[in-house]
Amino acid sequence: MNQTTLKYYQKNGKNIAQRYESADVSDLHRVLNASFKLPGTLLELGCGSGRDAAFMAKQGFNVTAVDGSAVMIESAVYYHPELSGCLHTLQLPEELSGRFGKFDGVFSIAALMHFSRPQIETILKQVNALLVSKGNFFFSVPIQRDDIRNDEFDAKGRRFTTMTEAQWLDICRKYGFELIRSNTTKDGLGRKGIAWLNCLTKKSE
Repeated sequence: MNQTTLKYYQKNGKNIAQRYESADVSDLHRVLNASFKLPGTLLELGCGSGRDAAFMAKQGFNVTAVDGSAVMIESAVYYHPELSGCLHTLQLPEELSGRFGKFDGVFSIAALMHFSRPQIETILKQVNALLVSKGNFFFSVPIQRDDIRNDEFDAKGRRFTTMTEAQWLDICRKYGFELIRSNTTKDGLGRKGIAWLNCLTKKSE
């Protein structure tokens, strides 16, 4: 992850976590829950406040969750102490390869856009290697933001790689995933000018 992006989450993680916990994600959670079958082991990339990992754990999944920001991991433990043994501070994409065994599914909510396109491609390649045969990969990324400069950063120093749905799916296919379904949704925090792409894919082999 870009260092200015990581620095932002390290500095503001507690406030960000509080905001994440207040967001209306009921629709997202319904889609997320429907994307995987019990029993199963799941890996979350970029867990933030632990909101989504905790939800999936409550559904009965065995969840491992990682985030690049130690402050966000601390916040996840604070809001969801039941996850404390399942959370790891880990830099993507460098530290993901070879760190874990296989998973039945992988998901990433509002995280992949903080990486450059080459990094995103590396992450998807690693996700494919971490999944069991025919395992599902769900991700949610902004498909529209009106606050990003031409250099792919916002005024707070965070990188946002925004691509079209077709571009995201091209990368998925390149690294061995096929689309199951996708849809776009409004922002859970009610912010105007932001729309989200939610994709469920499956490992091809």
